[in-house]
Amino acid sequence: MLERIDKIFASCGVLTRSECQTAVKRKKITVNGEIVKSPSQKADIEKDEILYENNVVELKKFVYIMLNKPNGVVSASEDGNCKTVVDILPESYKRKGLFPCGRLDKDTVGLVIITNDGVSSHKRLAPKTHAEKVYYFETVDPVSIKDVEKISNGVLLKDGYTTKPSKVKLLTDNSGEITLIEGKYHEIKRIFGSLGNKITYLKRISFAGIKLDSNLLEGEARYLTKEEQDLFTK
Repeated sequence: MLERIDKIFASCGVLTRSECQTAVKRKKITVNGEIVKSPSQKADIEKDEILYENNVVELKKFVYIMLNKPNGVVSASEDGNCKTVVDILPESYKRKGLFPCGRLDKDTVGLVIITNDGVSSHKRLAPKTHAEKVYYFETVDPVSIKDVEKISNGVLLKDGYTTKPSKVKLLTDNSGEITLIEGKYHEIKRIFGSLGNKITYLKRISFAGIKLDSNLLEGEARYLTKEEQDLFTK
């Protein structure tokens, strides 16, 4: 279906109509390799390759982005003091309404899904359908088999809350992978803290069956594949 370029960008939240007009004047938008000369020029988002600042733009109602979050970045849409996961996205990925699905601590790295699909995000985080999350961890002290058994049965935290059972796979004496099915504040750090140990490194490597792309460096992002989108929205 053919639509005006400015309407396409505006309806998808990438650029307002006035911003699109400016981008056209500055020759920043192309369709199938040809520079767009007027914001009223028409294109088909299903058939044409539309580029903004030489980057392919995902011109759909909902977008789903995988980010490998670096240390020191806040999992939020806005923050008055620190850079957020939305701030560090490439400009071509940015649009109105983006937010991270769930949170990673500021000093935790790894997989964050950023989207503007509130319904699917809520479903992935709701208690009844909460997505499994897998983290790689490293600790100060060795983790014993007894510790693993305690975690797998649920751990009583210092505030009196007992965690839901979590799966742990040890990789070395001081490292492993832990799978959570809930999202309590600082849960992994608090679990190991209650056992007299301390987390020194934490990285989320999977969310809702979606695995962190090993080719993404920290701070890099890409759109989810069709298969990954299906896992997120199912």
